[in-house]
Amino acid sequence: MQGYNSQGSVGFDVKSNVQLPVNPNQPDPSLPVYPQNPDGSKPNPGGSGVLTIDFASSFDFGNHKISNKNQTYLAKAQKYFNSENLTPNYVQVTDRRGTFSGWTLKVVESAQFTQTSSGPQKYKVLNGAVVNLNDPVITSTIVENSPKAQSVLNLIPGVETQVTLASTGEGAGTWVIRWGNDSSITKDGLTTAVSLFVPGDTPKDATTYTTTLYWILSDLPSNVSN
Repeated sequence: MQGYNSQGSVGFDVKSNVQLPVNPNQPDPSLPVYPQNPDGSKPNPGGSGVLTIDFASSFDFGNHKISNKNQTYLAKAQKYFNSENLTPNYVQVTDRRGTFSGWTLKVVESAQFTQTSSGPQKYKVLNGAVVNLNDPVITSTIVENSPKAQSVLNLIPGVETQVTLASTGEGAGTWVIRWGNDSSITKDGLTTAVSLFVPGDTPKDATTYTTTLYWILSDLPSNVSN
């Protein structure tokens, strides 16, 4: 009798390209969707590296009558170019590094809501207005090693707030952090999971106020489980 050994091998390379947004309720990377900004425009494209933010919803809290009472305004749900369906708002992260070293996602509001009008601005800043992102749900086609998400309450302009932590061994692949579920979407197309609180004693002009949310994805050596 004679024996002989042959070998089998397979290799994997780090993949660096753009991962298109996925459905936050059924996050299959092979089935992209095409989100629409609240104003009907196309969102900015996602990153093309190996650790990327692929998409983050923009929030439209609507137009309302000026009030001298404390008010909470709900954001519009996420719209799409290729579907009439609405979904919860979400942010999407993809980790293709193959190192399982973990990552941290944070958000910072660049400045307080400020008037966009070029006309007279008696009350230029919407003082005391705060964004809240409630009921975070993490989804993926991957069933193990899920990152941890937390609600973002009373977002403070200029202060980085943690949204998601993938500790060592967690977060490889494509992950969606959505706020709420389909049950959070009202018949008017609003979501109860994303809101803006405006104090009644804050003076307001009859105009539009806007802000920018900056999402920060980092690979930090200090990532550890909470």
